[in-house]
Amino acid sequence: MQASSLIPLMVVGPMTAAVLLNVLHGKDRMLRLLAVFVGLLFIALPLLTIYGEHYFGGYVRDDAFGRMAVGIVYAFGGNQRLLVFALAFVAYLMTVSYLGASDRLSGAYLSFMFLSLGTSSAILLTDDIFNLYVFLEITLISQTALVIATGTEKAWKAALKYLIIANVCGNCLLFGIAMLLALSGTLNMTDIQAYVAAQGEAILKNPAYLVACALITIAAAYATGLFPFHNIKAEMYASAKGHAAGLMQTQTKFILVALGIVLWRFFPAVPGLKYVLLYLAMGAMVFGVIMALKQDNYQNMLSYHAISQAGYVAAGVSIGTPAALAAGIFHAVNNAIYKTALFIGCECVEHRTKTTDFKGLGGLVHSVPAVAALVLVAKLSISGVPPFNGFQSKLRLMTSAFDAGLPEVTLVMILVSVLTFISMMKAFHLVYMRPGRDDLQTDPVPKTYVATLMVLVMLCVLLGFYPQVALDYIQGLVTR
Repeated sequence: MQASSLIPLMVVGPMTAAVLLNVLHGKDRMLRLLAVFVGLLFIALPLLTIYGEHYFGGYVRDDAFGRMAVGIVYAFGGNQRLLVFALAFVAYLMTVSYLGASDRLSGAYLSFMFLSLGTSSAILLTDDIFNLYVFLEITLISQTALVIATGTEKAWKAALKYLIIANVCGNCLLFGIAMLLALSGTLNMTDIQAYVAAQGEAILKNPAYLVACALITIAAAYATGLFPFHNIKAEMYASAKGHAAGLMQTQTKFILVALGIVLWRFFPAVPGLKYVLLYLAMGAMVFGVIMALKQDNYQNMLSYHAISQAGYVAAGVSIGTPAALAAGIFHAVNNAIYKTALFIGCECVEHRTKTTDFKGLGGLVHSVPAVAALVLVAKLSISGVPPFNGFQSKLRLMTSAFDAGLPEVTLVMILVSVLTFISMMKAFHLVYMRPGRDDLQTDPVPKTYVATLMVLVMLCVLLGFYPQVALDYIQGLVTR
């Protein structure tokens, strides 16, 4: 593949913008102009970049695995174009939402939004496992900073708990990487994959290889909020502002895809790995939706649904067939759209009423009918109701699970979708349809929120009727 000089800009660009935004703190006009301009640039970059690879540090591939290969490779293909574009697009919408709703801007807050965009893009592009580890750590720290920025006691507690366990799981990932480096003499993922293939079944007798598999699996489950770490990730989403939660959950779904593919590349023949990943995925689906049904706070409920939807993505990646993998990636993109719309809809509610507790809400369909209508479409989409995009990806996930000889997984997906629909309709009734309180505080919803909702809901409809708009970019990955 030919080298592309624009590939590193998808990582370096947002990180450079993050530095500039932090420096410009207090200069609101400059912050707005810079954030809007560079945000559009980062949306355009994946569309303008040609497919290929970019080499850092004079990368040398050692086919004999006799010495450590040096340098770093970034790869850019159809699937990266789709995911990086979707990531940049959601980040831009969330940035605009923040700009339109805030009278006083925080350069540091914007900085962490763009920093997490750059680092999560790097995770999708890099072919170096240690590079992935470094940027994963920075992404998680940036997300934690966005949560802490809300300034509530709830946010501080969620962030502290998240960082304590992240320290343990991050070391699990690092030790797993060290073991793979000791075995293969390289950090390049393509080379590690080739080394494992060259060893054949003999490598399954190597305890270091099996321990590395276990450690990386644990780290991946934590970083992406799968069972049994679902509560910690849900608390992070619930403690952040709606636009930040939308960005964070989008990044997490795409990171889930990247880490799932890493596991399959490195440990394709490890006995039971497929079923361990499926149990983690189904645990996230089931516990996420059950916990959502129990919540008495709107954003808490949406946060647990974000975990449940991650289970669908993980299930597709875990099944591992080309059809399932394509469906999992497609669902990650769809989830980024409708789930972000739901978090923005929740922020509309909070902005208007100053609360997200169900007991303090009601009757908003009369005061914000446009928001209610748009949110209803997003709720139908996440529930898998046709003709919206959630239906398209969920149907493909269920079909691929059944075709792979896993009808029980299909059944779980169907049941979770039904419970999701019940939960979403209950929340819609409590927030919008039941009679409201007379003393409910009402402030106007920022126009940028409504505009963002309109764009996201239009995409729910577009990908519902024309799923190939996204699927065409995925086929190259799943047929490799």
